[in-house]
Amino acid sequence: MSEYQHYEFQAIDRPLTHEEQETVASLSSRVAPHPRRAVFTYSFGGGLRRSAEDLLAEYFDAMLYLANWGSRQLMFRFPKELIDLEQVQQYAMEFLSDFVSAISLQIEGDYAILDIQLGEEKGLGWIEGEGWLDSLIGLRDGILRRDLRVLYLAWLKGITLECDPDESAPEPPVPPGLQMLTPALESFVELFDVDEDLIQAAAEQSASPAMETSDNDLRLAIEQMPPQERDDFLLRLAQGEPHLSLALNRRLDTFIGTTSGSDTAARRTVGDLLAAAKAVQERRGRECAAAAEAKRIAELKALSEREDEAWREIDALIQRSNAASYTEAVALLRKLQSLAEFQHKVTIFETRIQQICAQYSRRTALMRRLREAGLTSSSK
Repeated sequence: MSEYQHYEFQAIDRPLTHEEQETVASLSSRVAPHPRRAVFTYSFGGGLRRSAEDLLAEYFDAMLYLANWGSRQLMFRFPKELIDLEQVQQYAMEFLSDFVSAISLQIEGDYAILDIQLGEEKGLGWIEGEGWLDSLIGLRDGILRRDLRVLYLAWLKGITLECDPDESAPEPPVPPGLQMLTPALESFVELFDVDEDLIQAAAEQSASPAMETSDNDLRLAIEQMPPQERDDFLLRLAQGEPHLSLALNRRLDTFIGTTSGSDTAARRTVGDLLAAAKAVQERRGRECAAAAEAKRIAELKALSEREDEAWREIDALIQRSNAASYTEAVALLRKLQSLAEFQHKVTIFETRIQQICAQYSRRTALMRRLREAGLTSSSK
């Protein structure tokens, strides 16, 4: 399999200047200047002539890197004053694995850089990077709005990458809303292959999302703001400051008395979560088996209502004397055998099989198919 690497960058808060576009485009002859996006793809070796981390920190707000040998990296750049650094740091950790896997948050000048690297030793096989970053870009806005579910999901993935995880290690705070993921979170789960059973187990202690603040509460909070501060927000709005609504709502929270959600649930350990995920898997297996058995019984009951017709159909198929009709007849006989076992009428079924063998003993192709299907042990 040939090597494949895909880098995609997006500028969200502001477009790149003409000079910045030219600088980024100069890194590859296949990248045209663009105010919002840059994509670098390498299929036969090579790589960026500048680190992806540096490019993001200087020009862009989001970056996705994929390589078919197993590397996956998602990075976001945030204005540092809009990020609760202490809260995000609770999910930052390095996983002990053969691949570099980590969740980290670094300060670069006026920005906070979130870096999620989750490598798979088994590799990704054939992948296409096109479109993935578009499906994940909503995660950045979620984090700015204090939705930290993607960080928790990344942490869940990380504990499955460790060969010998510390089962006594506590989980980080469980964010609300794990029971109902957004499309962007679902894309993250799919791309990074986060264990669905582990998510379900973790979600058992995830609270429901907080109710949105009412318009009346917002009006009351705005009235409590000092006039000079309200005027300052209006000026910044007129100047087109990105994410101003986030800054304003966080200021209003101080008057409303809302919080981003307190973590009151008892912390589970990695061992607790892995055991709970195994229990979810086993429960799902039992449910699937029960559903399959219920479907089988329903099909047998439906067949019992047309049993006589089915035997006539088998005779008609045998009369056609060709391979396809023999195969179809044997398949129907197998279903009637299951019905006989379900109805405790195996002896009657075996008698009818003996009659077929006696009547069509010279049809060697049919006899062979009956033996191969285990419907008769006759050597004829």
